Amino acid sequence: MITWPFDITVYAGLVLLFFVHAWLARGAPDARRKHTFYFLAGLFTLWIALETPIDTISDHYLDSVHMLQHVLLAFVAPPLMLLGLSPGMAARVAKVPGLRAVTEPVQAQVIAAAVMIAWHAPALYDATLSNESLHVVEHVMFIASGVVLYWPIIEATSAQARWHMSPGAKLVYMLLATLPQDGVALALIFSRVPFYDFYTHVPRLVAGFTALIDQTVAGAVLMIVGKVTLAVAALVVFFRWFGAEQAADRQILGVR
Repeated sequence: MITWPFDITVYAGLVLLFFVHAWLARGAPDARRKHTFYFLAGLFTLWIALETPIDTISDHYLDSVHMLQHVLLAFVAPPLMLLGLSPGMAARVAKVPGLRAVTEPVQAQVIAAAVMIAWHAPALYDATLSNESLHVVEHVMFIASGVVLYWPIIEATSAQARWHMSPGAKLVYMLLATLPQDGVALALIFSRVPFYDFYTHVPRLVAGFTALIDQTVAGAVLMIVGKVTLAVAALVVFFRWFGAEQAADRQILGVR
C-alpha cells in the first residue's frame, strides 16, 4: 500500500537545519534572501525524498524509485543547501572541527566515491531495507557525502578550502565525480541478474515490470539524473570562466 510516511525525526532534523541556517545568517552581514531561498529549496528536496510516497515506494516496491531517492539526497539537496550559504556563513561553518580536512578536493572525491560504491553493494543495500536504523545511517551519509563533494565547487564554500581550484580544475573535478556513480549505474544497467534480493520478493506495482527491468531503470536514473546537478554546476563554472576571460580581454583592449 502506497502511503505518505510521517517520521518525526525527519521533521525535527529539517527544523533544526532551518534554525541553524537562520542563526548563521543573523551573524553574517552578507547573507541575502537568495541564500534563504536556496537553503529552503534544499530542505524541500530532503522532504520530498523522505516524507512523500517516494519513501514508501522505495522501501516496499521499486528499486528505481529508491535510486531516485538516493539521487535527491546525494546530488540535489546538498548543492542547494550549500548555495544557501553566503561567504560569511560558509566561513563560520568551516570552523567546524574536521570539516576543512574532509572537504579538500582529493578527500572529497574519495569520500563521495566510497559512500556511493559501498552503500550500493548488494549486502549493504539489502541490509538497509530490513534494518531501519542502518537505513537512516545510509541516508545521512548520502547527504553528508553530497555536501563534501560539492563543497569545493560552490563559490562561497570553495573559498574556504586550502586548495583553491581554478575553473578548469573544477571542471575536471566534476568529470571525475561522475565516475563512481557511472560504475554503479553501468553494473545495474547491464547485469542480467538482479543484484538486490529484497526487490525480487516485493509485490509488483506494474504488471511485467520485473525486478531486472526495475534494476535497469534504477541504473539509468542514477546515471542520467545523477549527472544533472553536476552538469548544471559545470555549465555555471564554464560560463563564469568564459565571462571572466571576456571581461579581461575587453579590459586589456580598453587599456591599449
